[in-house]
Amino acid sequence: MTKELERQDVTQDLPLDLMPTQTFRPGLVSTISVINNASISAKMENNCTFPKLSINSIESEEANENHHFDIEYKIGQGGFGQVDAATQLCFDRRVAIKRVRSDKGNVFAEQQLKEEAQLMGQLEHPAIPPVHIVGIDEENQIALVMKFIKGNSWLEILKRDHKKIKGNKLPKWYLEKHLNYFLRIGEALDFAHKKSIIHRDIKPENVVIGEYGEVYLIDWGIACTLNKEMMFHGTGYAGTPCYAAPEMVVKKPIWDVRSDVYLMGASLYQIMTSTPPHKGNNAQEVFTNIADKPTPALPDNFPSTLRMICGCAMSKNQEERYTSVYAMLEDVRYFLTQGELSELNIKATQDLDKVRELGKKSNKFSDELDSIGARCRFRLEEINYRSPDNKKAQAQLRECLQLLTEDAVNKKRLAAARALLQQYSKLLKESNSDDDDSKAWVVIARKSVDDLANQLVSRTDELGICIQVKLIEEISALKRAYQDLRSAYINLKKKSDKSG
Repeated sequence: MTKELERQDVTQDLPLDLMPTQTFRPGLVSTISVINNASISAKMENNCTFPKLSINSIESEEANENHHFDIEYKIGQGGFGQVDAATQLCFDRRVAIKRVRSDKGNVFAEQQLKEEAQLMGQLEHPAIPPVHIVGIDEENQIALVMKFIKGNSWLEILKRDHKKIKGNKLPKWYLEKHLNYFLRIGEALDFAHKKSIIHRDIKPENVVIGEYGEVYLIDWGIACTLNKEMMFHGTGYAGTPCYAAPEMVVKKPIWDVRSDVYLMGASLYQIMTSTPPHKGNNAQEVFTNIADKPTPALPDNFPSTLRMICGCAMSKNQEERYTSVYAMLEDVRYFLTQGELSELNIKATQDLDKVRELGKKSNKFSDELDSIGARCRFRLEEINYRSPDNKKAQAQLRECLQLLTEDAVNKKRLAAARALLQQYSKLLKESNSDDDDSKAWVVIARKSVDDLANQLVSRTDELGICIQVKLIEEISALKRAYQDLRSAYINLKKKSDKSG
């Protein structure tokens, strides 16, 4: 086993004192202590009267017709809670019952489960498991009765699918499948945020995919309600270290919706890499890595759009993250619907930044700006052709043409300057823009081109210029014909795919 795999295994299988529903005060020190007096939201101060529930345990051999539920088997457990599968006898249906673990029973654990029940009761959403009833069992413990979800952990599906990938490139089927799961979870989270509730423990392991494709965000055990300032002042760490945001691992954490945005970014990171973002040989090393390297780099072989989304969501500075999960989901949706185009857009933007930088240097003897500028121009023309309503791409193309025209004038390339200026003027006219600055630039550029033409008095040069202009026009015509053929081919292929 490699060192990388050893590190991954350690962080995925942390000891029970680091389970997600436990609360800690690490402070980036060598020891981690459990907080037994963590603050509960103000809504929990109101006492509620819960009905008595008769739950027959697995160990019990006595049949009692007055029982409401028969426990079948244990589904799993966390830091404080345990979830059992049970049969609700009156409806003869299977349900999930969550109670405090017998070895972890205390006032705080009971109060935390009450809070989870009341929070989940407010969240009626298709991707959040509904609560059927909350009651008290024979041992006077809170019992949260929820819908039983038959399915698999998203983490298991993610790992299984990732093993099928050959090579370094993520296939289309993989991205579409798991990004659609990601969107469903994000929609549930956005719904909770609108009710001032944050989850604080988002990760693939806390998502269940049902046998009919349903997607559920589970384990709301450490969810909390934000105050009027849309913040939650914690008394210590809570969550899963491998996914935690930097603000989660300080002594007095302050949470808001952007903390959940970070956790969504960490889950997106795992979609691409199949591993959580933060690794370490022990909990202390994981916390240190979170503080020092909160935004792990992703290899270039992953889609640049997803790398950008992930980097923005996992920014160390909360102010630089997406302001909402909804904004993040919009970018993911754009990638899914315009994946190839979004990749092209990012590359064109990078090229334009380089053209701006080279334009400031104004080196008459370098062809670097010509080659990068031509590539940028082609990419932006392709985007405008395939997405004619893209205002940002239109503005970028005009800026690119401006820079290339000015460079052509500086290098005394009259034919190129005329062709570029003509294209710019045509785009400006088609956009019906009232931008006075753009119109003023056209006047100045046209004068610069005319002045350059006057300098070239040789008729031989003029003849050569005419030939160049003619060739450029013919090349442009061929290019338009190529684009028409390409469009026809794409339409034909779509019809073929639909009929197939």
